[in-house]
Amino acid sequence: MKCLLLLFAITAFGPVRSTFAETRSAKDMQMECRTAVDVLQKKVEPTFQNTLFAGECIGYVQGAADASMTMADNVKWYKTCIPDSTSTLELIQNFIQFVDRNPKIVLASTAVLTMIAQQYPCKNK
Repeated sequence: MKCLLLLFAITAFGPVRSTFAETRSAKDMQMECRTAVDVLQKKVEPTFQNTLFAGECIGYVQGAADASMTMADNVKWYKTCIPDSTSTLELIQNFIQFVDRNPKIVLASTAVLTMIAQQYPCKNK
């Protein structure tokens, strides 16, 4: 019976969380990205926690970069041209610096997409 109640709770209330607005702050993501840089550059041990933070950052920043390129191909008002030679590490380092320079941008999604738009505008489009 307990398993049935748990399954009901997960099914009934699981989707509710996705209806809320994003709450991940740019500062929180920046902290995870600092850890990612340290892990990638082998400055810290790849502990479970460090690897978790690195994965969150890498996935978030690279995912935003990939999404921004798709968006640039499909809308006229958002044009970014991230060179193929740009590494994920470079994107992460640029994000960290961007958050330092723009403390008023609170949400991670806004910060990463604004950083990409400012850092990698299309020159010939």
